[in-house]
Amino acid sequence: MERYNQLAQAFAYTPIRVYGVYKSMLEANRLYRGHVDQPTAYGGLILGLRGSARFTFNGSNSIEVSQGKAIIGGYQMRLELEVGETGCEYALIHFLPEDRRLPEATLFQKAHQLEYLFEPSMLQMVDELLQADAAPGEMAALQKKALFYQLLAHVLQLARFQQKPKNSEAMEETIRYIHAHYHEPLTLGQLAARYDMAPKYFSAAFRKCTGVGPIDYVIHCRMKRARQLLMTGAFTVSAVARSVGYQDPYYFSRLFKKQFGVAPSYVRLEMKK
Repeated sequence: MERYNQLAQAFAYTPIRVYGVYKSMLEANRLYRGHVDQPTAYGGLILGLRGSARFTFNGSNSIEVSQGKAIIGGYQMRLELEVGETGCEYALIHFLPEDRRLPEATLFQKAHQLEYLFEPSMLQMVDELLQADAAPGEMAALQKKALFYQLLAHVLQLARFQQKPKNSEAMEETIRYIHAHYHEPLTLGQLAARYDMAPKYFSAAFRKCTGVGPIDYVIHCRMKRARQLLMTGAFTVSAVARSVGYQDPYYFSRLFKKQFGVAPSYVRLEMKK
């Protein structure tokens, strides 16, 4: 797990500039040697979408890219690609640290392999990144950077979760259960009892897998859904509060403001302008 924490720390504390966003389809059984003689000019986040290809860095570090497998880094490394029998479609986002002298930036000069449970929503995130990359102006550039961090954090979290040797299936099922029942009254004791686990032990296992406690995760899911509803401008704050499991709109408003920094009424009014 240390590797994922190191990557997360590097991106959290090293200012990054996001450059091009690409979605490419490589022909089957081809060998691409464009960076064998000239090292790569950027670091990259590479996500396999369909098919497979083998990326070999500096002649020895060979990493397979396919759906559910990704690479982070690869800056100033020589690279060749060997495509599998079904071709390979992948997404690539180029980035560079603003200050390459920072100690954390050295992590990007290595190629890090990640394996994770691929989610179809990632395709939408890639498409949104492509749209932001194609749009002109500073707002589009800001959106591209925000989407990059969102996708990166999601991949790192999924990869870290996938590597958990103990309780991983139970925690993964708990996450699915929370997403399906977040609007219902959920307590730590109730969630732990589903696996005959002590609440304290269950909470620690969940936090190790996700980085947050189970009730904090429930609140996050509720607030995320509440924000989506408020942004339609079609529902009152009280109605949104009830729909995500809060009978007290004032308590809901406090939680919402803590999460997003603004009151839910402000979001609703902004969308109605």
